[in-house]
Amino acid sequence: MIGLDVKGAFNAAWWPSILCNLRDLRCPRNLYNLTRSYFCDRVAMFHANTFSVERKATIGCTQGSCCGLLFWNVPHNALLNLEFSSHTKIIAFADDLAVLTQGKTLSEAEV
Repeated sequence: MIGLDVKGAFNAAWWPSILCNLRDLRCPRNLYNLTRSYFCDRVAMFHANTFSVERKATIGCTQGSCCGLLFWNVPHNALLNLEFSSHTKIIAFADDLAVLTQGKTLSEAEV
């Protein structure tokens, strides 16, 4: 078993890649346009007492948001749909990935 915990995964989800993947998956036009609109003109703000900073956001998915997991899973769809031998499986949850394989020998498990 190989376990992968992608550090900063939600912060690194690239919006153009998500939109490209949605097109490749033939996402219904209304949902695609809604997603594109969601990514348009986003800003991140930080306020502390009298200090305030605002930056344009062009990347990332908010953890805990309704769409965060979907936006994170869309780019992983290609990985999750790869064809492996019958004794290998990929499992994903949020930013964690596990590659499970079995074999009587190391070389059999590597196939």
